[in-house]
Amino acid sequence: MSAADLAHELDEGLKQLFQAGLELSLQVQAGAMAAEPAEQARLSLTFHRLSRGVRQTAALRMKLAREAERAQRETAEDLVQLGERRLAKRKAQVKAAVECLIWTEAESPEAYETFNLNLEELLAIETQDAEAFEGEPVGAQIKRLCDVIGISNPAHPRAGGDPSEGSVSPSADGPGSAWIPACAGTSGGEGAEPEKDDDPLLSDDYWRSSA
Repeated sequence: MSAADLAHELDEGLKQLFQAGLELSLQVQAGAMAAEPAEQARLSLTFHRLSRGVRQTAALRMKLAREAERAQRETAEDLVQLGERRLAKRKAQVKAAVECLIWTEAESPEAYETFNLNLEELLAIETQDAEAFEGEPVGAQIKRLCDVIGISNPAHPRAGGDPSEGSVSPSADGPGSAWIPACAGTSGGEGAEPEKDDDPLLSDDYWRSSA
């Protein structure tokens, strides 16, 4: 039996107890009104005790109802927070993947900044419909966003070419030779190997499969 079922069963029992106590209290009160003075005093004490039990039962039902409402609100808030965290995680995944494609396409820091501003605006619009945003396959989503902001979608976000030809770094006279954004993931000088990403979305295998 779930907690909700148990709470409903408990409330039904308290409801019956309240009704029975109220009816009995009213009967005792009516008897007291018609009784002799000596008997009336005794019945008045009985009525007082019964009516106190009725009031306590009513107060307990009210308390349980308020606790149930509070639990429902907390559950709803938890679901909202969970949804927000899930949306933020998906947004971060997509943003990171597209940003790493942007640096292979941009020919200057200005172009890189423009592409990223366009991406931020587009993500702000897309994430307004969380269900649709999260329902789209990640690979298709990345390709579509790249098309919208006007960048190509190479087979590998950092190689800028066909992964079957091996890992290719930007050439000395290529677009990215004069500057390397932080997204490039290099920690050394020229010829340094890109740092590995834990995110499978940025792995070689993923981009081979989605090419």
